[in-house]
Amino acid sequence: MKKIYHNRDAVSTAVGFILTFAITIMVFMFVMNSSYVMMDRNEQSVMREQFEIHGNSIALQLTKIDTTINLTRRSGGNVEEIQSNIVLPPKIADEYYYMQISNQTQEIIFESDGIAETRVQIPYELTTTDIESATINSVGGGHYFFYNSTTDIIEVH
Repeated sequence: MKKIYHNRDAVSTAVGFILTFAITIMVFMFVMNSSYVMMDRNEQSVMREQFEIHGNSIALQLTKIDTTINLTRRSGGNVEEIQSNIVLPPKIADEYYYMQISNQTQEIIFESDGIAETRVQIPYELTTTDIESATINSVGGGHYFFYNSTTDIIEVH
């Protein structure tokens, strides 16, 4: 009688093929998962860079409104109202996002919905007027800044 653990009669190429195939699939899944993680990180990096670009543009836009009001007042004029469109794309890196303007911290905050790693804070400084705190969602386009002379506040519509 033969001992089973020394017997090599039942070893087949099918078992070797199945084991090799299973190992190959596992390695392929690991490589694919790693590439998806790297692509997600690149997408978040692109979002942060785009948020910084748009945030700096909006901070400049607010500074221009504030400077216009300041210069007009210094020269003896009166500003009744100023309106300036906020130009933002509806999606960045195929994701919706929101922009928050904080009057307390004097920051413009961009963040993608549900992705905290994309949060970007851009400071701004207004010397003549204040701005109302507001949150703008990228889905509802057509926003603008409106300076109201009766309240001396830049409103976000």
